Amino acid sequence: MGKAERSIVLSRQGKGASLNRRALIGGVTIALVGLVGVASARPNLLQSGTDYARVFKVIDRIWRAQNLPAETLKLGLLDSKAMRADVALTGKVLMTIGFVATCETDAQVAAWFCQALVGLRTKSGGAALDRAALAVLVLVGYDPREALKLWSRWATTKKLLNSSHFTDVPITPDRLQALRGEIEKLGYLI
Repeated sequence: MGKAERSIVLSRQGKGASLNRRALIGGVTIALVGLVGVASARPNLLQSGTDYARVFKVIDRIWRAQNLPAETLKLGLLDSKAMRADVALTGKVLMTIGFVATCETDAQVAAWFCQALVGLRTKSGGAALDRAALAVLVLVGYDPREALKLWSRWATTKKLLNSSHFTDVPITPDRLQALRGEIEKLGYLI
């Protein structure tokens, strides 16, 4: 849209403002889809933008804390009861509403994302990965006890075991105990 066209649209806002708002929203939506290039980078039309914005805020905080370029982050939040979530270093994150609901809180979504993203970036595993992911979770301001709640539930929920391509999660008794110890070292009571 050129400067002249933009001026005409703005000058007409007084007359038929609701129509202009709808046209503006439609234009912005088309522009955003054009910029990101894929529909999965915006909320599913059947689900509220509030849910999308809430989850995107969690993911974006962690993405930026890892010094990754914000413009590469694309979140697809699918309106499905299935428990699926995946992340790629290219910035594409795909989650279902069912997975987010299973995580129960934003901090638990953050715990999963920290574990997956740090695992992809560092190629570390086991207890070293758990410590590194916990450090990122605390850095971005989430309660690390939520991670322990998530992984304890994950260890006993069969559907969660296959919910992600990322499988190096602290669900064995030894890793859960080590994670508990790391959280207590940070000064949190469990």
